[in-house]
Amino acid sequence: LKSQAAVADALGKVTDIPGVAKLALQLEDQAAQTYLFAEFNVTAPAGIQTAATIAPVEAMHAAILHYLLGQYPVPDDFLPVDKAAKADDLTV
Repeated sequence: LKSQAAVADALGKVTDIPGVAKLALQLEDQAAQTYLFAEFNVTAPAGIQTAATIAPVEAMHAAILHYLLGQYPVPDDFLPVDKAAKADDLTV
Protein backbone atom coordinates (compact mmCIF):
# COMPACT_ATOMS: atom_id res chain seq x y z
CA LEU A 1 0.00 0.00 0.00
CA LYS A 2 1.11 3.54 -0.62
CA SER A 3 0.01 4.27 2.95
CA GLN A 4 2.59 1.81 4.33
CA ALA A 5 4.82 4.62 5.59
CA ALA A 6 1.91 6.26 7.41
CA VAL A 7 0.98 2.93 9.01
CA ALA A 8 4.58 2.36 10.10
CA ASP A 9 4.66 5.87 11.55
CA ALA A 10 1.39 5.28 13.42
CA LEU A 11 2.72 2.00 14.79
CA GLY A 12 5.85 3.76 15.99
CA LYS A 13 3.69 6.15 18.03
CA VAL A 14 1.74 3.38 19.78
CA THR A 15 2.67 3.09 23.44
CA ASP A 16 0.38 0.35 24.77
CA ILE A 17 -1.57 -2.78 23.88
CA PRO A 18 -4.93 -1.00 23.42
CA GLY A 19 -3.18 1.34 20.99
CA VAL A 20 -1.94 -1.61 18.97
CA ALA A 21 -5.46 -3.08 18.97
CA LYS A 22 -6.96 0.23 17.79
CA LEU A 23 -4.45 0.49 14.94
CA ALA A 24 -5.03 -3.15 14.00
CA LEU A 25 -8.78 -2.50 14.00
CA GLN A 26 -8.35 0.40 11.59
CA LEU A 27 -6.32 -1.81 9.26
CA GLU A 28 -8.77 -4.73 9.48
CA ASP A 29 -11.72 -2.41 8.83
CA GLN A 30 -9.96 -1.02 5.77
CA ALA A 31 -9.06 -4.50 4.53
CA ALA A 32 -12.59 -5.86 4.97
CA GLN A 33 -14.12 -2.85 3.27
CA THR A 34 -11.60 -2.95 0.43
CA TYR A 35 -12.39 -6.59 -0.33
CA LEU A 36 -16.12 -5.90 -0.11
CA PHE A 37 -15.72 -2.97 -2.51
CA ALA A 38 -13.74 -5.23 -4.85
CA GLU A 39 -16.57 -7.77 -4.94
CA PHE A 40 -18.72 -5.24 -6.78
CA ASN A 41 -16.03 -3.54 -8.83
CA VAL A 42 -13.87 -6.39 -10.12
CA THR A 43 -15.10 -8.04 -13.30
CA ALA A 44 -13.06 -11.25 -13.33
CA PRO A 45 -14.95 -14.13 -11.67
CA ALA A 46 -11.78 -15.36 -9.95
CA GLY A 47 -11.17 -11.89 -8.52
CA ILE A 48 -14.73 -11.66 -7.25
CA GLN A 49 -14.46 -15.10 -5.68
CA THR A 50 -11.17 -14.22 -4.01
CA ALA A 51 -12.52 -10.96 -2.60
CA ALA A 52 -15.72 -12.68 -1.43
CA THR A 53 -13.64 -15.29 0.36
CA ILE A 54 -11.31 -12.85 2.11
CA ALA A 55 -13.75 -10.06 3.10
CA PRO A 56 -15.60 -12.05 5.79
CA VAL A 57 -12.33 -13.22 7.33
CA GLU A 58 -11.14 -9.62 7.66
CA ALA A 59 -14.54 -8.70 9.16
CA MET A 60 -14.13 -11.50 11.73
CA HIS A 61 -10.71 -10.14 12.67
CA ALA A 62 -12.30 -6.71 13.15
CA ALA A 63 -15.08 -8.21 15.30
CA ILE A 64 -12.52 -9.81 17.60
CA LEU A 65 -10.62 -6.54 17.92
CA HIS A 66 -13.86 -4.64 18.69
CA TYR A 67 -14.55 -7.17 21.44
CA LEU A 68 -11.02 -6.90 22.87
CA LEU A 69 -11.42 -3.13 22.99
CA GLY A 70 -14.67 -3.48 24.96
CA GLN A 71 -16.86 -2.54 22.00
CA TYR A 72 -19.82 -4.35 20.50
CA PRO A 73 -18.22 -6.89 18.10
CA VAL A 74 -20.47 -6.07 15.14
CA PRO A 75 -21.24 -2.34 15.29
CA ASP A 76 -22.88 -2.15 11.85
CA ASP A 77 -25.70 -4.21 10.36
CA PHE A 78 -23.95 -4.05 7.00
CA LEU A 79 -20.31 -3.46 6.27
CA PRO A 80 -19.77 -0.01 4.73
CA VAL A 81 -17.08 0.77 2.16
CA ASP A 82 -16.21 4.33 3.15
CA LYS A 83 -12.83 3.21 4.53
CA ALA A 84 -11.97 1.03 1.53
CA ALA A 85 -8.54 1.65 0.04
CA LYS A 86 -8.68 3.44 -3.28
CA ALA A 87 -7.30 1.65 -6.32
CA ASP A 88 -4.29 3.96 -6.59
CA ASP A 89 -3.39 3.23 -2.95
CA LEU A 90 -3.04 -0.47 -3.71
CA THR A 91 0.08 0.00 -5.81
CA VAL A 92 3.51 1.15 -4.75
